[in-house]
Amino acid sequence: MKNTWNKAAIWVLMSSSVLVASCDKEDQGELKGPLPTASFTVSAVKTVGLTNEVTFTSTSTDAFLYKWDFGDGTTGTGQTITHKYQRGGTVQAQLTAAGPRGYTVSDKQDVALPEIATIVKQLLTGGSTKTWKFDNAAEAPIIVGTEGNPGQYYAGGPANGLPTCQSDDEYTFTAANVLTYDAKAGTLVAPAQSCEAPRSGTSDFTFGPATGQGYAMLELKRAGSFIGVTDVPDQTYRIIDISATKMVLRAGKPGGTVFQYKMIAK
Repeated sequence: MKNTWNKAAIWVLMSSSVLVASCDKEDQGELKGPLPTASFTVSAVKTVGLTNEVTFTSTSTDAFLYKWDFGDGTTGTGQTITHKYQRGGTVQAQLTAAGPRGYTVSDKQDVALPEIATIVKQLLTGGSTKTWKFDNAAEAPIIVGTEGNPGQYYAGGPANGLPTCQSDDEYTFTAANVLTYDAKAGTLVAPAQSCEAPRSGTSDFTFGPATGQGYAMLELKRAGSFIGVTDVPDQTYRIIDISATKMVLRAGKPGGTVFQYKMIAK
């Protein structure tokens, strides 16, 4: 079958200097061949840190150019491509495949991504229960400031500078949304900065996506509960960053004073 084609149509479609290096936008030609099909497969989602990684593979026929719409506002090219999503939820991916005869757009495919807050909770609780402490070996384990400058009011102290009655505190989070605070021999009480009788206790907490900066946030349900600093109880705690071993936790809401902690998994 003899078909007439226009390279300019493919040039406009793909919008990539790499893909059109050999194309003259004004060229007209005649080639035999069918219209390309456009289809693709989607790999299982792989969680990498705080991102969701998916590999897309074209199963199109009679095509040599491939443009992907990942459904999150970004695009890519290549017959097989791996994309990292910075979000969770369901997105719709789509492929445009082009060949000598023209181009075809595939049907959209839903890609279900784990919510980032779900990934964060897995790291926070270890999937069941996990204990965290202040990272006293780090510089500036506690800073105080504003949302835009968390160290504006207090830039933090030196490594190993926390008093023992604060550095040995343990905070255990469970997947059932229960926090247990173990103060050991004593609790550092602010603003006097004195070590007093331990204020150990437990509190249920709510957990979900963060409002403002951060990947997720939690709020303690028991009145007077606190993490880290006794004189600012009943705070919203946002997880600014987290890995299997380290966490940056910010107490306070956007627009107010914030207390930011460096913590380490026990």
